[in-house]
Amino acid sequence: MRSLDDIVELYHQRKVAAGPVHGQMRRVRDLANGDVIVPLNELDKNAKTNVANLLVQGLDQMSMRVSSTMPSPYFPPVKEGSENSKKLARMRKRAMLSFWDDNKMQMKLRHRARHLLAYSQSPVFIKPDFATLMPRWVVRNPLDTFAAPMQEGEVVPENCIFTSRVTASYLLKNYGELVADQLRFGRVDSDSRYTLLEYVSDESMQLIVLGADDNVELHASERAGLPAILLESVPNRTGMPLAVVPQRITLDKPRGQFDGVLGMYYTRARLQALTEIAIERGIFPEEYLIARPGENPEIMQLADGKAGILGVVKGGDIQQLQLNPGYKTDTALDRLERQERLEGAIPAEFGGESATNIRTGRRGEAVLSATVDYRVQEAQEVFANSLLHEDKIAIAIEKAYWGDQQKFFFISSRQSVGQETYVGNKVWQTDFHYVAYSAAGSDVNSLIIGLGQRLGVGLMSKESAREADPLISDPDLEHDRIIAEGVEAALLSSIQQQAANPQGPYQPDDLAYLVKLVVENDEPLFDAVRKTDERARERQAEAMPMGSPETMPGLAMAGMGAEAPVAGPQGAPPLEALLAQLGA
Repeated sequence: MRSLDDIVELYHQRKVAAGPVHGQMRRVRDLANGDVIVPLNELDKNAKTNVANLLVQGLDQMSMRVSSTMPSPYFPPVKEGSENSKKLARMRKRAMLSFWDDNKMQMKLRHRARHLLAYSQSPVFIKPDFATLMPRWVVRNPLDTFAAPMQEGEVVPENCIFTSRVTASYLLKNYGELVADQLRFGRVDSDSRYTLLEYVSDESMQLIVLGADDNVELHASERAGLPAILLESVPNRTGMPLAVVPQRITLDKPRGQFDGVLGMYYTRARLQALTEIAIERGIFPEEYLIARPGENPEIMQLADGKAGILGVVKGGDIQQLQLNPGYKTDTALDRLERQERLEGAIPAEFGGESATNIRTGRRGEAVLSATVDYRVQEAQEVFANSLLHEDKIAIAIEKAYWGDQQKFFFISSRQSVGQETYVGNKVWQTDFHYVAYSAAGSDVNSLIIGLGQRLGVGLMSKESAREADPLISDPDLEHDRIIAEGVEAALLSSIQQQAANPQGPYQPDDLAYLVKLVVENDEPLFDAVRKTDERARERQAEAMPMGSPETMPGLAMAGMGAEAPVAGPQGAPPLEALLAQLGA
């Protein structure tokens, strides 16, 4: 377990090393947030940008396409051919899907996709949640993440430091005894904030607060105190690092997809601002009083066009200086916009437009596919690899903290129904599994269309289509539901055909009883049919005296089973009746 001083020193070293990369991230963040100011020093004027922010448009569109489909975890059976092993494998998958559902994984992937594309990193911290007894995914900002160096292709650092900023009131409220009269607070005011360090490794999780900077301008009492204090230290029972930091694939240093558009955007915004200034001066031109030879010019009356007042000048002429934008300004603006779109892979279709040289829908799809699909595919495969390691950490947390405890979970009705009960150490026999997108590189719309086309031409089975469909997380359960719905539809069709026949088994009273069970009692159709059949059998088996209402057919036709049988006379029948039955 690292000491307090080692962690603080490690944080400062990594902060210095990450300075250039984080500086680029901040520039991208400022542009995405619209905090960019265009300096116009030669005109002594600063103007806010008023051109289309293509970075935000491309970032939102690409991120939503990457996260429009969810990957699926697949846990193979430990022992092939064993029904018990298959059952446990299915339980592991359902348990993992319950983790994802409880963490609202799709919403978090939307957030992480923006981090990956804009900052080239998408860190996440998985920790035990003792309120829900489940692993909790916490998305962290790459600007506040300082991970240990990793080899190419690795996503799990040996240790990681996450930072955050808190107020003095927060520290005093939650850690008053530790920080009061101990931490160097400096000059405290309403805006004073202090840095928290969360150090995460395979051995421990430690929380450290850094005091104010040692400034010679502060009073002696304000400079007193420790520069850092350890607030919490918790051992890590899993023995695994709990941070995962997937990175965008680049050459030798982190680089976001839109880093190259910053300079072009500044140039385009500055040129647009200068153009507007020139247009404004053209509307309100500068006027100069020019003297005639040998005369002393004098303005007798100032002109006011709005009031209809004519200006009067003596001994000179008024000349206007018109300032118009250059004739190539519009061409330059369009060229810069095109370069931004090419550099950041931001096609016009992202804004609901189409290039002028696109004549057919098929050509438009081909251009958009060449621009977007491979980038979406790479990002989705990066997330699939990251989720695989995140799932293994979640399984380790489950076994280390609640392994022998009986738990239950629910999955949303779109994925499954009912409640599942399990014991972690029995279910998680292994953490070996796969995480993959059904069709990496496709968004949800193109994926569904592609599945339908393959089914139509017979290249894919329905079972494979169910496994590839992102809306179907449990293909086996969906298969059972399809069969149940088909049989139910056949049963309903059979009832309708028999009820339409007056000589069929469904007489008015039985049919009314069946409808009552389904509509009023809200019973399943198969239960209602079974109860209606039992009621008819009981009626037909019970003999009633002649003339009683039960022996009458009522609305039904006689002899169709709607009436109860008539009970025979008591005692032995007379000899004449027996001879008559024998035909004597």
